[in-house]
Amino acid sequence: LQHGQMGNEQERKSLLRREEVINDIISLGIQESDPEEGIHKIMAKVGEILQAERVLIFEEGAKDTVSATYEWRRDTAGSIMKDVQDIPRARIQPLYDHFAHSRMLILNDTDSFLQLHPGFQPVLHGITSLVSGHLMQSGRSIGFTEVINPASEAFASATFLLSSLTSVIAIMLRNRDMIRRLESYSYRDQLTGISNRRALLSYIRTIPDGTSLAFIFGDINGLKKENDTKGHEAGDRLIQRSADVLAEAADRDHVFRMGGDEFLLIAENIGQKKADALLQSLQETYAARRLSVALGCTVKKSPITNIDAVLSETDALMYENKRRMHEQAGQI
Repeated sequence: LQHGQMGNEQERKSLLRREEVINDIISLGIQESDPEEGIHKIMAKVGEILQAERVLIFEEGAKDTVSATYEWRRDTAGSIMKDVQDIPRARIQPLYDHFAHSRMLILNDTDSFLQLHPGFQPVLHGITSLVSGHLMQSGRSIGFTEVINPASEAFASATFLLSSLTSVIAIMLRNRDMIRRLESYSYRDQLTGISNRRALLSYIRTIPDGTSLAFIFGDINGLKKENDTKGHEAGDRLIQRSADVLAEAADRDHVFRMGGDEFLLIAENIGQKKADALLQSLQETYAARRLSVALGCTVKKSPITNIDAVLSETDALMYENKRRMHEQAGQI
């Protein structure tokens, strides 16, 4: 009886230690303001505790594929991220079949699993043991975790540890996606769907030095009259139609709404001759759609150290075009 009581006490203490470890790992992750950094820290701690070869997170993508999106590995192990992208889900279907009735797959002998599932093609070679957890969000499968080759003495703890942390990782992935969506909204003009001024400043910093850039500045003619005579909804439609022409000529990530009726298109790797041809094409498209937009164009090479100076120069050319349009039409 005393022996049994001692055993129960040891088991209770072991359980408490495991819970303390899990709580410490969760705290380590959620203390980070950036969920991605928190995920990396959780993976690193799991890998260190379990003395694993590597820890991976796979996320589901388009066309029934999965890809590794996060990796922790021992210092002696090389990265395999590029080798585990866009893997057909059919290739690892036995893993998902197992997840249908259990959120954890525990393999201390992968050879026996391969014998039972001859169609299973492991994502990685050299796996002798594996613990994998199914990642779910609101009942929907989003991927899975993998702890590759944990130490034999740590294998018993691996299941308890990963099963507890899989749900936390799924929540952190959801938080990451929410932050990404919010960041995307902050760089996007909500009326037109094109980029905004904040996105412009971010984009300029990413352009490689020596890139030839055409800056085309556009300003809508008659927006105030449209708002006054037909209402602001009609004015909004005018803005949208004007922005669409620029987005069709480039794409929405290279067209920026600079103000109420002002837009900027940046085309990469084109010289003055091609820039002039693009400008002419835009003018013809606007005329064909019965839109009146004044345009100015200048060509510069990166790095752009003073974007305001470039915009001022392009703006001046645009106003020269607006003046000519005014003279031709008699009014704007």
